[in-house]
Amino acid sequence: MAVRILLGTADAPTIDRWTQVVAEAEQYELAGVGRSLDEIQGLLLTDQEAAILLVDEHLEGRGLEFARLLAGANPLLAVVMLSDQAGPAQAVEAMEVGARAVLSRGASLPEVVARLDGVAQWVGAARATIGQDTTGRAGRLIVVAGAKGGVGTTTFALLAGQSMVATRSVGLVDFDLQAGDLAAYLGVQARRSVVDLVGIATDMPGRVLREITYEVHGLRLLTAPSNGERAEEMTVRAARAIASALRFQFDVSVVDVGNHLSEASAALIEEADQVVLLATPDLPALRAARRTLAMWERLVVRSPGSVQVVLNRQSRTTEITQQLAGRIVETTIVGAIPDGGQEFERLTNTASLPQTPTAVSRAVGSLVAEMSQAYVHAQAERSVEEAVEEIGAVRTGRDRGRKDRGQSAVELPVIIMAALLVFLVAAQGLVYGTSYLLARESAHEAARTIAVEGCSDASMAHATQVAHNRIADPWDRDTQVTTSCSQVRVDISTPRIIVPRSLRAAVTVPVSGK
Repeated sequence: MAVRILLGTADAPTIDRWTQVVAEAEQYELAGVGRSLDEIQGLLLTDQEAAILLVDEHLEGRGLEFARLLAGANPLLAVVMLSDQAGPAQAVEAMEVGARAVLSRGASLPEVVARLDGVAQWVGAARATIGQDTTGRAGRLIVVAGAKGGVGTTTFALLAGQSMVATRSVGLVDFDLQAGDLAAYLGVQARRSVVDLVGIATDMPGRVLREITYEVHGLRLLTAPSNGERAEEMTVRAARAIASALRFQFDVSVVDVGNHLSEASAALIEEADQVVLLATPDLPALRAARRTLAMWERLVVRSPGSVQVVLNRQSRTTEITQQLAGRIVETTIVGAIPDGGQEFERLTNTASLPQTPTAVSRAVGSLVAEMSQAYVHAQAERSVEEAVEEIGAVRTGRDRGRKDRGQSAVELPVIIMAALLVFLVAAQGLVYGTSYLLARESAHEAARTIAVEGCSDASMAHATQVAHNRIADPWDRDTQVTTSCSQVRVDISTPRIIVPRSLRAAVTVPVSGK
């Protein structure tokens, strides 16, 4: 995938030249040009994939000031200054404003590519680190989903999070973006929501997550948007970034994704350590749970065996038992939550459910504790199995090594000769590739010379000299340069390493504007 570059300059010749230079570098793509600070900021808001920003030092006479502002507001964007000269003084000025590098306007293509390659590597490493836990902390992510509407997904998520606040830091996220109402259950008037994080998905420090969440009864609540149409703003990339930030910030995060599957909620279900699917003891809900599990499996979101199905609002008068529900859903029901009755409904309506102990909250707490213990045991068993497999692989390698010692003594000279041959072939290929790159660069420079100076004998002679100057020994010993008003051809003889006769690298480039 090409690295996306933005260019900030109002100078037309600079735009033309750098458009052509970036087009010649196959690994880079010029994604947009901003002729003012406002246009550049607009491009950065709409193109979150842009990795490098080239800023003209003469932009509105305040290029360095703009570079400082843009580098500070976008710490994961590499700002590169375009200067008339790229000397030590310009490099010091660029570093002081937060730029990563300096390029002169007339820099050659190899110089541009070499400088941008180093900058692009820094951007890739910095952005890859954002989603990682740099302190060794990796919190658990629990996703709660409903088989259909009205099965108690929000209530279960709230009580599950509340049951763990005594011993852990807990984040509670309402990811039912169209119909989420966790804020109402907790009596919170929310001004910020989870969709407000979409714009900063690539750079989400813990401070931002703390500022956008609400502390309620020991929980840190991240609400759904009050306007359901804002659900369209959520992206898969933002959802994964939010999951990574939650893992870093909290010991446990409980996420309510509702009963509608979107690309963003599917990403969270896929990322989760545990997924709980809620259903009620009635045929429509149980059939919906079976269809949900089958859909997740078809879409490769989650396998049914890794989903914990819970039966909610179970009572003695219910005809469908937990065992019968398991046969209908075609999976094991890990637990059942009793029906709370009218008293539970009153607590829900008055937003006093978290601070009032009930039979439902105790049942949810016990079930969550059991599921957490089972998860820890499963992780421990997996670690033991991996360790045993690693030890077995080491022992097998040692046994194989003892048997192969005699055979390796015979094969070693053959391997050395084969490696030497491969090395020579690779070296010859590298020399040929260098010849081709030199021919292409010199041809482009000669073509630019003719395009600028016009079609005349003097300009073509100058272009020929420019092409030869771009080629150093030993490549220039037998180089042929052919120029005309419409095209330039450079033919280079490749130095020989193992081939009996010289290979020739020829490149023909049309003159711009013709």
